[in-house]
Amino acid sequence: MNPQHVRAMARKEWRHLMRDPRSLALILLMPTMLLFLFGYAIRLDVTEAPIGVLAESPDAVSEALVHRFDAGNAFHVVGRFGDVRTLRAALARGDVWAGLVIPRTFAGDLERGGARVQLLLDGVDANTARLLRNYATLIAVGFAADRGAALPLVIEDRSWFNQARESRVGIVPGVIAIVMAVIGALMTSLTIAREMESGNLVMLRTAPLTRAEFLAGKLLPYFLIGMADVAVATAAAVWIFDVPLRGPIMGLVAVAAMFLLVVMLQGALISINAGNQLLASQMALISTFLPSFLLSGFIYAIDNMPVALQYITLIVPARYFVALSKVIFLKGLGPLALWTEVAALGVMLLLLARVTLRRSRKLGLLP
Repeated sequence: MNPQHVRAMARKEWRHLMRDPRSLALILLMPTMLLFLFGYAIRLDVTEAPIGVLAESPDAVSEALVHRFDAGNAFHVVGRFGDVRTLRAALARGDVWAGLVIPRTFAGDLERGGARVQLLLDGVDANTARLLRNYATLIAVGFAADRGAALPLVIEDRSWFNQARESRVGIVPGVIAIVMAVIGALMTSLTIAREMESGNLVMLRTAPLTRAEFLAGKLLPYFLIGMADVAVATAAAVWIFDVPLRGPIMGLVAVAAMFLLVVMLQGALISINAGNQLLASQMALISTFLPSFLLSGFIYAIDNMPVALQYITLIVPARYFVALSKVIFLKGLGPLALWTEVAALGVMLLLLARVTLRRSRKLGLLP
């Protein structure tokens, strides 16, 4: 091996790298970005979980138990409810993660050493439900011991929307968002950059083709493929993984189509700005796939993340589709039950369409 040849080749590659500052910046920033995302987004513990309280007889002993739950780091009492129906509705909307039901005879039962309370859990996230059940048991044992009860206070837990308490039931609906992010963003991020690299745009500029027609024609095949993937993923979720589809299937199709258009436009915008396929694929991976996996609530609860990171998740489209998918699949609600998520996707769709059309002027096509 000739050291001079190696030195000459290394010098050539270094100069090429220096002429591409965007790729260089991406290489330098990627490790820090990944460390930031994984370090702050992944939290396997639960703090300040919102809990609702249904006290059939709000006496001093019941209030003392409620205060014990609210005083710790695990739970935060966010509401009082008058009946189980309204508590269940709050669980379905995601307003609370658990519900504490204290029976009318609680104070007397505690003195006799046979007290029981019921803990209703949102079982969509089986791991979070398991942690909340363990935390509640520890609080109940400590409360009974402080009161001098002969027997420990018994927590009777019941998981709604996922009675089997299987993690895959909550994870599989979110996988659809990851699949769509890959198809919608990674694939479309290459298509326009490929035309720019191959020089085909020069020929397209001579055709009577507007920018909107060019973008629509480019994205339509990927939209059809993406919706086919949604159908396959939904069928696999229901018939292979036994995930119940309790909500309206047309509602799922509507929000899936909206989310797919959002990530496709995001990929097209990346493709226009990048100009080459390598940089476009790297930018798409960092800006779509990783946020969809880490910052969407797909696996890690958003409310457990630092406040600054929670604000960042507001610009992650997958955050809204994951929430809608889980509600439609497991809770049997329609998309309008989470109308704020639908509105957020609609606003993103309009903004990205406008920005992408404006940025496509650099392609040199007709207005």
